[in-house]
Amino acid sequence: MGSEWKRGTFGLLKNMFPKKLEPLKAFSAPTEDIRWQASRAMLVSVVAAGIDVSLLVLFVQTVRWRPEPSAIASYLIGGLVNYLLCAKWVFPAAPKNAAVGFVFFTVLSLFGLCITWVCMHLLNGYWGLHYLIAKAVALAMTFCWNFLSRKFLLFRS
Repeated sequence: MGSEWKRGTFGLLKNMFPKKLEPLKAFSAPTEDIRWQASRAMLVSVVAAGIDVSLLVLFVQTVRWRPEPSAIASYLIGGLVNYLLCAKWVFPAAPKNAAVGFVFFTVLSLFGLCITWVCMHLLNGYWGLHYLIAKAVALAMTFCWNFLSRKFLLFRS
């Protein structure tokens, strides 16, 4: 009786919810659709940027580092989080060799790091803009570079 009850109950639950769960399945399943990938990359970037900016503030306000080296350290840590999430969730065509993929990801990220440093140096160091405003500009510019370079160079199918 126990197994019949479980099958019957599970079947009833399965029939009650399939349509409501479809969007979740579509959102979590691997996809080659660039719109889904861009949306996922944006969400991953928000998470990584949250870590990046939090560490930037920590390094500047608490550790008392200058904004430029703080931005570099926080960018690299946020980049590691970004890679792990991109390889797992954003792009289904992750490199088979994780170590090689991470090295290539890091090389591409160095260009993003250069964009970050130039923005921080010019906007904060040279023009005196608040470091968080400079970082917001850097984040927008590096998102464009990171998504396009990863989509078409690293995680291409």
